[in-house]
Amino acid sequence: MTDINSYVEYFRTLAREHKKINDFYMMDINEPLDALRSNIKYPALILTSLSGNFEASNLDNILDLIKGGFLIIGHLDQIDDFSGEMQLISKMKQIGTDIFARMLYDCRKCEPSAPKAIPGFNINSVSYEMLGPVFDNDFGILYAFKLEDIIDLEYVNAHWSLQ
Repeated sequence: MTDINSYVEYFRTLAREHKKINDFYMMDINEPLDALRSNIKYPALILTSLSGNFEASNLDNILDLIKGGFLIIGHLDQIDDFSGEMQLISKMKQIGTDIFARMLYDCRKCEPSAPKAIPGFNINSVSYEMLGPVFDNDFGILYAFKLEDIIDLEYVNAHWSLQ
């Protein structure tokens, strides 16, 4: 099962290690909004919330199907600068592409954090869309992807207070 703390820390690490990413936030909307008031450092990676579902076509291999994603966002000072918007969005797309290249690299090279943070990552599941203007004339790319992990739904009697 995806470890949520490992997932968050993995993306925090990617944001810290990428030379062009200057900030990291969670998609609790209050966090980036507070940062906007206190000078967010662009480009920023904003990690979106996880969602998912269990799939059990047979009870032998129960899957945890996870949907994750992030936003790579930059800022334009001038409003209605279409040429600048397209250049900025292209730069944000390149940074997102770098992130997925790193994820593939970590999975293939058996990076110790990958199995807990991004189990069953498949590049074929990646989708993206242009975004903006959002917040305060910010533009970027919103990425979504799927993870897949086998889980054990074993009943543990010690976890229950039975009367």
